[in-house]
Amino acid sequence: MKFCSSFLILFSVLFFSCNKDDGSPQEEQELSATNFYALKVGNSWRYEYFQRIGQTDEFESLNAFDDVTITGTSEVNNNTYFTFETTTSGNDGTNSSLPPNGVALKKFRDSLGYLVDEGGIIYFSTLNPNQEYLRKEGVGFDSYGLLKESLESLNTPAGNFICSVNVWFGKLEDGSKAPFRDYNIYSEEIGQIKTTYSFASVPLYRAERILVSYDLNN
Repeated sequence: MKFCSSFLILFSVLFFSCNKDDGSPQEEQELSATNFYALKVGNSWRYEYFQRIGQTDEFESLNAFDDVTITGTSEVNNNTYFTFETTTSGNDGTNSSLPPNGVALKKFRDSLGYLVDEGGIIYFSTLNPNQEYLRKEGVGFDSYGLLKESLESLNTPAGNFICSVNVWFGKLEDGSKAPFRDYNIYSEEIGQIKTTYSFASVPLYRAERILVSYDLNN
């Protein structure tokens, strides 16, 4: 993600899938029948960016927004990917947490419970609660994720949602964990509700993107 620091990019966003399943598309369709990630052409979401005020638990709006729409599908290696078109607006260029204004495209699919892009990078897992999974190996550190066992209730401008939470963290070469924790939060059949962005050396995340409205093409 362009709007994160280099530490965030390394630790908190992208990782190559060591857990990617080689199952057939038919198997994936059967196991993903509930459409946990709301992957359907026409679905759309609007998100607002907020930043933490100092070291407090309060946040203020950055008056910047992402409008996300699933615009179509494509076949890659016999797998169906959904194209996410994200339009960012309101970025005045003064905050490094934000992506630049404009349109970005990304393709995702549900791979047996993992949300992956066409490069095999995993963005969320619904599998094996409380078991660490390797997100990406790196020089001097590795990036890990973990699905929390308990569902959580999250109140947003778009409503109140029961959510699954993935916690992201980094492990150094000596096995110790980096200070930061990030959170990627989804509600089943609704989509992403919230995600956070951190510096690797700071325990408190510095910014968050929260759902403010959505329209599902049921």
